Amino acid sequence: MVTLNPELVMRARRDAGLAEVILRARVVTADGAGIVWALRLVGARLPGRVTGIDLAEALAERAAAAGDPIFLLGAGPGVARAAALALTRRHPALRVAGWWDGSPQPRDDAEAARRIRASGARLALVAYGAPAQELWIARNLPALPGVVALGVGGALDMLAGHIPRAPRWMRAAGLEWLYRLWRQPWRWRRMLALPRFALLACGAAALVWLTRRPDTGILAIRDPATAIQARNAGVVAGESGETIAHRGV
Repeated sequence: MVTLNPELVMRARRDAGLAEVILRARVVTADGAGIVWALRLVGARLPGRVTGIDLAEALAERAAAAGDPIFLLGAGPGVARAAALALTRRHPALRVAGWWDGSPQPRDDAEAARRIRASGARLALVAYGAPAQELWIARNLPALPGVVALGVGGALDMLAGHIPRAPRWMRAAGLEWLYRLWRQPWRWRRMLALPRFALLACGAAALVWLTRRPDTGILAIRDPATAIQARNAGVVAGESGETIAHRGV
């Protein structure tokens, strides 16, 4: 499962391997007001964003009701444990089968996979930040049969109470990125991708409306061969599984 935002899209346009990971995801959500806006430019309509933390909390609630254990992986030292305690306070029936800081480096893959398998978890929340968490999932999911893996970025820090979330009104207005920039000024370099993404989205929309051709997708513009191969294999999100975001991204 991938929660897609404009920064990840722009990173994937420079990284064909990451683009393929996104295109092959079984579920892709629109995490970011920019994704929702870009899709609306080409005529797609979404109810709104589905962020990593919202999805993590919803899945934890569903896991508690179903009796399915979960595993928390990543974030800083002690964060996963604190997030586990916070989740079990909210959902007393939830079984957090394990947690581990680990690292997104391939040298730790075998140990992380061993711990998740031994825990019996059905859901793994992976908090290594994008794109490391998406690449980790792509490498390790084949070794985790029966497990759903979701990259959640800073969600574990938020659940643990280490990072406050933007006020509800800012989230509703699509300004959560501005709040996070204010709280974490070092993110300004990442935000440089936003104006480039906006120009790209406008260009893609103009092409759709002027030519009346179907939207080929922002990821497909730079590396059409990768997108075509994925579509021919029937693995583009929206064709191989449940999708919340528009398949064209």
